[in-house]
Amino acid sequence: MTKLNTAQRDLLTQAAATEHGTIDVADVAKPTATTLIRRGMLISIPQAEGASRLLITGAGRDAIGLQESETAAPETATEPAAAPPAPKGKIGSVIEMLRDPAGATIETMMQVTGWQAHSVRGALSGAIKKDRGLTVTSDITPAGRVYRIVEGAGA
Repeated sequence: MTKLNTAQRDLLTQAAATEHGTIDVADVAKPTATTLIRRGMLISIPQAEGASRLLITGAGRDAIGLQESETAAPETATEPAAAPPAPKGKIGSVIEMLRDPAGATIETMMQVTGWQAHSVRGALSGAIKKDRGLTVTSDITPAGRVYRIVEGAGA
C-alpha cells in the first residue's frame, strides 16, 4: 500500500466520500494537492467559473484501500448490472459525446465543458482511459480529429 501522510489520506477520503469524487481546490492545502496530483491520485479539473475541482483517481482510491464498489451508494449496489451508470458532470458529458457514433472533436468537448484543450486531453487520458479503463480512438476527418469510445470485441 502507498505511504500517505494524514493530510493526504484525509483529502483522498474526503474526495472519495463525495457523490462525484470531487472537491474544491479552495478547500485544500496546495502542497498536499500538488503531491497527490503528481502521484496520479488526484486530477485537477478546471471550471469555467470559480476554483478548479480535484477528482480522485483509481490510484487514489486504491491508496486509501477503497474499491469502486465500496464508494458506490447503497441503492446502486442493488441495481442489476446491465450497464454501468453514466458518470455525472463534465466527465459524464464528455463520455456521452465519445460514445456517440459520430464522436467528438477537442473543440466540441471544450465548448461543452468550458475547459481548455490541454484539460480535455488530460481528462481523455486520465479520467477516461486510465481511471475508467475505456478505449478511446481517434480518426482524422475533414472536420478535424474525431475521438470515440470503442466498446465490445474491438476494444
